Amino acid sequence: MASPSAPGNATLAGLGWGLLAAAIWASYSVLARLAIKAGLSPADLTLLRFAPGALLMAPLLWRWGWRDLGGIGWGRGLLLTMLAGPGFSLLFMTGFSFAPLAHGAVIAPACQMLAGLVLSALLAQQPITRETLSGAVFVLLGLMFMGGDSLLQGESRLTLLGDALFVAAGCSWGLFGALSRRWQVDPLRITGVVVVLASLIFTPAFLILSDVSRLASAGAGMLALQVLAQGLGAGLVAVLGYSRAVALLGPGRAAFFGAVVPGVASLLAIPVLDEVPTTLQVLGIVAVVSGLLLAFGAVRLLLAQARLRSTTPL
Repeated sequence: MASPSAPGNATLAGLGWGLLAAAIWASYSVLARLAIKAGLSPADLTLLRFAPGALLMAPLLWRWGWRDLGGIGWGRGLLLTMLAGPGFSLLFMTGFSFAPLAHGAVIAPACQMLAGLVLSALLAQQPITRETLSGAVFVLLGLMFMGGDSLLQGESRLTLLGDALFVAAGCSWGLFGALSRRWQVDPLRITGVVVVLASLIFTPAFLILSDVSRLASAGAGMLALQVLAQGLGAGLVAVLGYSRAVALLGPGRAAFFGAVVPGVASLLAIPVLDEVPTTLQVLGIVAVVSGLLLAFGAVRLLLAQARLRSTTPL
């Protein structure tokens, strides 16, 4: 017989896993912007994002079977790798060369959500509810605020270029999620396939075309920080943390953690990058976070819990 504290323990564990994933997602965007400002290139960060995880996941992929990529298949594995692997990383990291952190932290997850909604309806036959449409309106409003902020920047064309790259990165990740749901791929296995194939595809081209000495000149501290944040954190631990949060809390409550990332990342950018959000950026952050919470059912869940507490006798 389960102890009465078991549900409470599961909730606390789910909160811990979800907060871990959210902290990694928020911090890795800030640290990517920090690395770009320190002189590392998007290609450098892409290498650091996949190579460490590939070393860890290659033995597992070997055990699952190379012939069919652990049951996922080469065709699906290569397509999903291009969407969530080097292509996504290069788009996202290059965006930070032209636009401030607040833009990337808001635009990419917002476009991921919007693309995911449309593509899930088309590819996975998942219905779009009234609350997801309402959330999408808030997200679009946030993107309008960010677009207005870009036009007011001193180098608006370059900022808009960065924003366009964030849009493409978000849509790429949205398509990755829609296809993953349609094909019902195992989260751990597709994570292993993506990091291993991404490293095998990208590393040879990097060694031939890029300036490897730039990595050495970045310093051991910066490299270690990026390996932890990009390769081990965002590529592996955050995926596991979010999957565990979904299992323990359910998808509605777990979605809250992804929704708060834009705001947390923009707050972290103030002490780390000395990038204080403008008024339009703050409005964009608030609108997008509100839209994400509404679209994924977190607002409905919180209201239901509040009504339950108000009707429960003390």
